[in-house]
Amino acid sequence: MPGKETFRKEILNRLKSTEREAFILEGLKGAALLRSSSLWSGCQTLFVFLSMNTEIDTMPVIKAAFEDGKKVFAPKADLKDSGELVFCQVFSPDGPWKKGAFGILEPEDHECIQADPDCTIMQKNIITHAELDNFPVLILTPGLAFDREGNRLGRGKGYYDRFFDKLDKENKRYMAIGFCMDFQLEKKVPAGDYDKKVHGVLTGKNFCFFRKI
Repeated sequence: MPGKETFRKEILNRLKSTEREAFILEGLKGAALLRSSSLWSGCQTLFVFLSMNTEIDTMPVIKAAFEDGKKVFAPKADLKDSGELVFCQVFSPDGPWKKGAFGILEPEDHECIQADPDCTIMQKNIITHAELDNFPVLILTPGLAFDREGNRLGRGKGYYDRFFDKLDKENKRYMAIGFCMDFQLEKKVPAGDYDKKVHGVLTGKNFCFFRKI
């Protein structure tokens, strides 16, 4: 099996060669699949990434969440303080958004949630991670590739792996679902000892579960 970096380059090249319309169409189909599932109907809170141009479009899911009265949180990378991933509550599909770390869209500072209960990030309206006690929490997770054992290949920064590791250590109950294009679901992806698995993967064609909570 190719190593992580080789695998990343292969997937990134395929994503770059994919027409933007395909990401939009599969995002719509994936949102419809998710919205018709029992997981969605029982979900009160959604954590969802803001997609880049070469990722499946997450805006249809975000719009569906607001239409169905769910709380929505989007991530930002806190580079100045903890170096961890935090999630800020958003109150509209229109954001407001801003460009953050690595040129990725993120929400303006509102209420932020972090796995660490001793969070010291200096922002307005910080809330603790107690929101994660209001199960079920659905975390739509980005990735370059996933396999049917729940392994996830990210972009190498480790933000989601560290976030999930903290949740696991504190016995938080959540459902991590990879959200990607159908061709990003591989037979096998390289994974290390510190890589955290997802519970399932959602694409525009399939909704597969691999792990129980």
